[in-house]
Amino acid sequence: MGELQKAITDPEMLVQRYFANPRPELKDMILVQFGPTVERVARRFAGIETFEDLVQVGYIGLLNAIKRFDPESGVRFNTYATHLIAGEIKHHLRDKSQVIRHPAWLQELRHKASKAATRLQSELGRVPTNAEIARDIGVSESSIDEVQATADLLKVSSFDNVLPGDDESSEIDNMPAYTTESLGVEERLLLESAMGQLRDLEREVLMAFHFESLSQTEIANRLSISCNYVSHILRQSLGKLRRILTNEDVSDRVLKKAQENLEPEVLDSVTGLYSQDYFLARLEEEVHRANAERSPMSIVLIKFENLESLKGYYGGACVSDFMADAAEFCKENIRRLDVTCCYGPDGFGIILPSTGATAAVVTARLQAKFAPWLLQRRVPSGAVAVVAGYAYVDGQAKTSSQLLSEAEGMFGEEGQARAA
Repeated sequence: MGELQKAITDPEMLVQRYFANPRPELKDMILVQFGPTVERVARRFAGIETFEDLVQVGYIGLLNAIKRFDPESGVRFNTYATHLIAGEIKHHLRDKSQVIRHPAWLQELRHKASKAATRLQSELGRVPTNAEIARDIGVSESSIDEVQATADLLKVSSFDNVLPGDDESSEIDNMPAYTTESLGVEERLLLESAMGQLRDLEREVLMAFHFESLSQTEIANRLSISCNYVSHILRQSLGKLRRILTNEDVSDRVLKKAQENLEPEVLDSVTGLYSQDYFLARLEEEVHRANAERSPMSIVLIKFENLESLKGYYGGACVSDFMADAAEFCKENIRRLDVTCCYGPDGFGIILPSTGATAAVVTARLQAKFAPWLLQRRVPSGAVAVVAGYAYVDGQAKTSSQLLSEAEGMFGEEGQARAA
């Protein structure tokens, strides 16, 4: 009994005990012990769908982890289970979301229009017209017409969807599995097209890791390459896939013409963020608005140092992959209303509306978040580091160039502090 009690307090030991003697009661105990892990992962996606539904989907991932885990792989069960739980939830959300992604500028315009419509309906006591919404947010009426038209235009239904009136099978029967056959027709075609643009070795590694559930060690042994190289290929190939799939949306950018003040190239092709030109133009507008309304606003500048060590060790393509991954990580750790853009070849600029001196807190938090993230991307020839600076409008009239100068001035201070 003492051994069982020790296993209960040590989840990893409980897993080892279960695989040595797979009894149903031990499996139930594993589900209870790793319940907080399921909830923690589900909470990351809360807001996209109800938390309770995501938890249920997460438990499917946990059951898959118990079924597929290899105790001899050298990987902790908690790490393996977290990966499958998050994958199951993401797969579930992709199944229910749009195949064609809306460009960032269109999402922002739709968000503004939605907020304005809600406010105007409360003020007017009726549903506002498109002209009233357009006048309220300062765009043309045709822009609002275009936004409403694209809401349905950009939605693609899967051929696998059950039509109203058809017999519905149970939810368990329709639970997604990690096979390409479970994807919708459109998603499968997009994925196959993107995979076809990768190198043979990259395709082999991705297929073995994501569809055969092999560990990195097993892949390395199968392909006669090092584990470090497998890890690098996984990161690099996933970055390539993301950019390939993003570029599929290039044709959708013609819709930008509906928003008159945007330049032809708004999105950066590597990171998917707004371009530096858009950042500078948007910053001018936000500074002007803040000064006119005497409201706070601020910026945070992030710069990555020593990217040359990454380039020298893995090659030039790895720097692009790094910047794409860093952009995703940065967006995950700021508010939705903040505007993240490219700034220089090795950094980002973030506009924080309605934020004043607390930009210092945001900057410190981002640096703290990036520190462990960067440790996972060390190379023998040197570590990539991050420096950050901030500046804000504090009631005194400031220009965008002054803000940029103040924020960039902090790069040197932080570099000196780190060296000391």
